[in-house]
Amino acid sequence: MLYNKYLSTRNSLIFIFVFAMIFTPILGITHETEWPGEKLAGIFPKAKKFVQRSVVLTTDKIKSIEKDLGSKLRKEDLKPIFYIPIDENKKPMGLVFFVDVQGPHGIIDGAVGLNMKGKVVKVAVYDHKESESITSEKFLKQFIDKGIDDAFAVGKDVEAVKGQEDASKAVALIPKKTLVMSYALFLKRKPKPETEEKPAPEEPTEEIPEVEDLKELMILMVDAYYAIIDYFDKGEGKEEAVSAAKKLVLYGKVISDFEPPLNADQTEEYTEMQEKFGKMLTEFADTLDKSGISDETREQWDQILILVNQAHIRFTGEEIDIESY
Repeated sequence: MLYNKYLSTRNSLIFIFVFAMIFTPILGITHETEWPGEKLAGIFPKAKKFVQRSVVLTTDKIKSIEKDLGSKLRKEDLKPIFYIPIDENKKPMGLVFFVDVQGPHGIIDGAVGLNMKGKVVKVAVYDHKESESITSEKFLKQFIDKGIDDAFAVGKDVEAVKGQEDASKAVALIPKKTLVMSYALFLKRKPKPETEEKPAPEEPTEEIPEVEDLKELMILMVDAYYAIIDYFDKGEGKEEAVSAAKKLVLYGKVISDFEPPLNADQTEEYTEMQEKFGKMLTEFADTLDKSGISDETREQWDQILILVNQAHIRFTGEEIDIESY
């Protein structure tokens, strides 16, 4: 039966959905080598907890960020780690990013908090070799409420500390770098309307359900996976199978926030596989919706399994006991 055929490969398929979400993220070359609890609380004091998210930068993404930033990224920027503050209702409040920039007399270590609208809520400066005046509230509070469309330029929208113009420029780069990287990786700019015509209404999009932890998200993925193989096996439940495929596309987008447990330095290959995986699932969901069970959808599903097995061999050497979930 088809069920037996697909059941034999379920461990490999589910592993690629979640293998990057079941291990503790490797800090590697980062700005913070220990959990920065006090610093995080200083930026979002009302947060009940913080969730760490690691991101893989592709070569194209690095070039895009450097172009928008107008300067080269430092080695420490290439494996960014973001911290998501969670409120008492288990809702994200924004993000925190720790940033290092080159100042006139050495490295300036800082952090920036952004709210859910992509606006700066706080800029903090920690270790540095500049004048203490660059850490003053009067200087730093001028960055609050600035966003991606602001210049962060001394003499334009930033007033420098008297006698510390170069250091002020360096500090202004801290929130600018945070915004450029955040928009390149997570956020989207709203296009400026060229006419006064009302935009077409957006189709409602499904959001990832609230989950307590990554294990709970894995359970959702397993349920969606079985809905598809049940449809192939029994020939019933097309609507549920199509919905499950679309959910897997949605859940799969989270995977790119994490590094793989093995060969983490192969960032381009890892990201390419993730993008290919999402594209194949999207095409599969569309074809399944139009044609149901067919030679084409069977072939698409088989190709997804092949890609999953390739990724499994490349980026991990361990199996997951799906039955434990």
